Amino acid sequence: MYHTFSIRLARRDELRAIQHIENTADLMFRRIAMPWVLAMQPAALRALEQARRRGWLWVATGAANRALGFALLTTVGGEAYLHQLSVLPQAAGRGVGSALIATVCDAARAAGHRTVLLSTYTGVPWNAPYYARRGFAAIPLGDYTRALRDVRATERRLGHPVWRRVLMRRTLRDDA
Repeated sequence: MYHTFSIRLARRDELRAIQHIENTADLMFRRIAMPWVLAMQPAALRALEQARRRGWLWVATGAANRALGFALLTTVGGEAYLHQLSVLPQAAGRGVGSALIATVCDAARAAGHRTVLLSTYTGVPWNAPYYARRGFAAIPLGDYTRALRDVRATERRLGHPVWRRVLMRRTLRDDA
């Protein structure tokens, strides 16, 4: 259905569609008995608008310029942080997520960052293993900074079982 797509900065009028993409993508967690994910709120409109204004919110669009997925970049402890990556299930497996990750990494590099962080679920095929294939590696617990411990505390407060999550980092090459 979606053989071609493009990546561009999100528009203000797409913020609710971005929330819808996140909620729709989360429906996949029903298949693996993780229903608590479905109860979580999508990224707040205010956070999306702040990232959009900064130039750190992208959408992948297909036919008729309709959004298929998005990536939201923020910072944590001075490092670039991939706060959210979501792709509609019907567009999954077509390189949309990989293209969004490449865009995020390029933008982080252009902003002077040497790494990109993220937090995701372990043991979920489209989460930690997916990111590992794209150059992210788990951060050992002993290497957590104060900022990373704060990420964990926030996740716990939001209802994530942190024992099922992993913080990951990708080092950005200068020549990429």
